[in-house]
Amino acid sequence: MPEGVSPDNPAPCVIVIQEIFGVNNGLRGKCNWLASQGFIAIAPDLFWRVEPKIELSDQIPEQLQRAFDLFGQFDIDKGIEDLKQTLHTIKGHANSNGNVGCLGYCLGGKLAYLLACHSDVKASIGYYGVGIENLLADAKSIKGKLMLHIAEKDGFVPPEAQTQIRQTLGGRDNIVLHSYPDMDHAFTREGGDNYDAGNAEIADSHSILFLKENLS
Repeated sequence: MPEGVSPDNPAPCVIVIQEIFGVNNGLRGKCNWLASQGFIAIAPDLFWRVEPKIELSDQIPEQLQRAFDLFGQFDIDKGIEDLKQTLHTIKGHANSNGNVGCLGYCLGGKLAYLLACHSDVKASIGYYGVGIENLLADAKSIKGKLMLHIAEKDGFVPPEAQTQIRQTLGGRDNIVLHSYPDMDHAFTREGGDNYDAGNAEIADSHSILFLKENLS
């Protein structure tokens, strides 16, 4: 929660959508970053049906494997319903100005895209979302604004998938695509093998400006 926010001084809200590692320290760090930028940030536990309150690290092999196992059990449709409920709840929060966006990474990037397609969320941001190329038909339903950060060397999103995304979504007034030619998957995950501070800062600056333009 940003400092000084109250019912008399409400703030815009951002739903922060997890990777496959649960709501861990990295994701809480993203919430703190957004709060420092003036947003009320909330990160719902989307794995609660499978293993509530799970926190995993990509740097520990056993935990990385557990994360992929949990992802295999995750129900995307139920996850979207959870996010819709989160959207409804935070929109009505006493300190909210009623404008809600979302921002997600990896699995969360895909879910941010789907929330844009299937809700009235005002602004959605997906970082290196996996599987969006299989869901492009849903894009016709997007009512708000969408920003996607595409890592061109992402092994989970091959070049042909990136081409499909650009051909289908590029050029639309309510969609912004940013590409990072030398970046691999998870280039904004601090402490991760592919973390790149310079490009992460560029992507995050695009995201903050986008959220402020559409939620203030």
